Amino acid sequence: MEWTSLRRVEALSVPGRLSVDLERLILDGELKPGDRLPPERELGELLGVSRVSIREALHELESRGLIDRRPGRGTVVVAPGDRGGPLGSALTSMLERSDDGSHELARIMELRAAIEPPIAALAAIRVTDRDVAQLRRLVESMEAETDLERYAKLDRAFHQAISQYTHNPLLAQLTDLIATQIRPSRRRGLQSPERRRASSVAHRRIFEAIAAHDSDAAEREARAHVGEVLTAIQSNVAPSAGPATHDTRSTPKNEAIRA
Repeated sequence: MEWTSLRRVEALSVPGRLSVDLERLILDGELKPGDRLPPERELGELLGVSRVSIREALHELESRGLIDRRPGRGTVVVAPGDRGGPLGSALTSMLERSDDGSHELARIMELRAAIEPPIAALAAIRVTDRDVAQLRRLVESMEAETDLERYAKLDRAFHQAISQYTHNPLLAQLTDLIATQIRPSRRRGLQSPERRRASSVAHRRIFEAIAAHDSDAAEREARAHVGEVLTAIQSNVAPSAGPATHDTRSTPKNEAIRA
């Protein structure tokens, strides 16, 4: 891991910037569950910041359930779903119990349609300046990304970040478990540049609503986005990047998602 790549100037406080950067590495898979972070003193030297700033940033990540810190063992990255306990085990078992891949995917998309719009609405109410900075960075990275595999990782990170910003760890666990199940379909669904561009526009709209603390708009845009994804899966045809395709909220298929 090239830790010195995180050195940069931001409007956020030093601990805030560090927690955003480290969270981004965890959410997009650069730091994986089980990876161990360097000791505080070493990490501070690598990043050119004080040990106090490192400690505050790690405390923020620990409160979000992204790392586990124990005396004698150090700091270890964990996935939100790793702390799901009975909830995580039950949901994982339920999602994996399927005879037909397409049937399973349809069920998962119904689950996404049920939970992601309210999660976006709640995030819009509770989001902090630090959270908005992270979401902005993810959106800008997606808009500039041309590699489809890398884009899929950023896509997952974006949706996981939104659930993190509800500041409800149970919702973060649920989103992480669902994202794990749909990882292969997310890659397939983003095979075309057109679909990637359409997805980026939808993500930008969700971000702007959340950044404006507009819960109604955040829920509406998240619902439209899930509807577009489901329509693309059902038709197996990537939608165009034109404005009409992006706003599918009045289409019959999208109305089914609203139900």
